[in-house]
This record gives sequence, C-alpha cells and structure tokens, in this order.
Amino acid sequence: MISVKNKIVFITGASSGIGESCGKIFAQSGAKLILVARRQEKLEKLAEELTKKFTTKVYLLKLDVRDRLAVESAIHSLPEPWKDIDILINNAALSKGLNKLHTGDFKDWEEMIDTNIKAYILCDKM
Repeated sequence: MISVKNKIVFITGASSGIGESCGKIFAQSGAKLILVARRQEKLEKLAEELTKKFTTKVYLLKLDVRDRLAVESAIHSLPEPWKDIDILINNAALSKGLNKLHTGDFKDWEEMIDTNIKAYILCDKM
C-alpha cells in the first residue's frame, strides 16, 4: 500500500459528507490537508477536530470552486510549503432543480453544471 504520510491532499467540498470523511481518513494516515469549502465555520471546526485527534497540519481555503478567478488566485497564493499538491479529491458537488425537464429552473441547472462539471475541470487544471 502506498503511504500518504506527509503528502499534501487538496479536498474540495470538505465541510461535510464525503469530503469531510476523506479529510478524516487522510488525517489519520498522516497526510497534510488543504480543506476547501464555502462554509468557513465548518472548515474551522473540522480542522480543530483533525489537528487535536491526529496532529495533522491543515490549511483552510474558504472558496467557491465555481469561481474560476478565485480558484486560480487561491492556488497561486498558497504558501510555499503547501504548493506541491500530491493528491486532489475533487469532491464539491450539489443537487438542485430535480424537477422534470419542462418544469425545471434553468438557474438550478446552471448552478449544478458550474459546480458538478466546470469546477471539476477547473480544479483538475491546477
């Protein structure tokens, strides 16, 4: 098995669900974490939990991964010790507008496409 000890893991959608669980698993394995989400208070709570329980290093990014300029700026502005990302967990996603096609709201579809497709591509480019 490959060790992730001291590897830098960049996790989008880290404030809940699968992203939060990934953070816990990687922290337990000794990885350093860049936790990314829109909800700062949830990121801070998770970071506190992980640093206490696993003494892992955590860097937080309050970021909407749909915002291309914000993502690019955040990645380029990472402190030097955090720039060499080893693993990307491209997890941020949402589900909206689950109505039938003829009754759906175009804004819901745009938000899902921007989050669930475009943001994945954007984060993969880093």
